[in-house]
Amino acid sequence: MAIAYVVQLSGVDAARYEALQEELGFRDTKGDWPKGLISHLAGATPDGGWCVVDVWDSRADRDAFVESRLGPALQKIRDLPPPKITPVEVYNSDRRP
Repeated sequence: MAIAYVVQLSGVDAARYEALQEELGFRDTKGDWPKGLISHLAGATPDGGWCVVDVWDSRADRDAFVESRLGPALQKIRDLPPPKITPVEVYNSDRRP
């Protein structure tokens, strides 16, 4: 079953988000996307923070990405606030044509 992660970051803006994307190699035209990532959405919140919603094939795929790539990238970026992370078991994932 797929699982979504809603990640809320206070005080993060588009520039800091883009710096992390660059560090992860996601700005390359080939997009070195991690195994199991189904969908990635990100945007500014009304309170001046940032929200990311990722949908993964499994918790194991997300955990492997965090350990091998996201964790090290976050250490290089530094000074990012601790995120509020809410996992959501995906019950329905309809898409409009």
